[in-house]
Amino acid sequence: MKNELTAKRLQAALTDANISQQELAEKSGVSKASISQYMNGSHAPGNISAKKIGKILNVESMWLMGFDVEKKKKISSESAKHDIAFLEKFSLLNERDKRIVMSMIDFMLLGKESGAN
Repeated sequence: MKNELTAKRLQAALTDANISQQELAEKSGVSKASISQYMNGSHAPGNISAKKIGKILNVESMWLMGFDVEKKKKISSESAKHDIAFLEKFSLLNERDKRIVMSMIDFMLLGKESGAN
């Protein structure tokens, strides 16, 4: 097993999140075959897959890849204030407008993943 650390960390994160490999594949968009390879240590995820998996499991993608970083992101108080303000405003929207905002966020995130600024 050449990627033993990644396999152990992924297993720990799955256990912490209480989700199965199948659920992880469905929620992250990473194939079941790839996740299986990460779990058995035959392969390690690349940047994009690690980010997708990390987002679902609420862990740092670099930690999943075996780097010596914190397991979870630390949120600054300023960042938390912005998040809370967003949630308060978002909760005031009707369902149609919430779907529009979510679509816009998904679109922006896709641009980030593809390297666009």
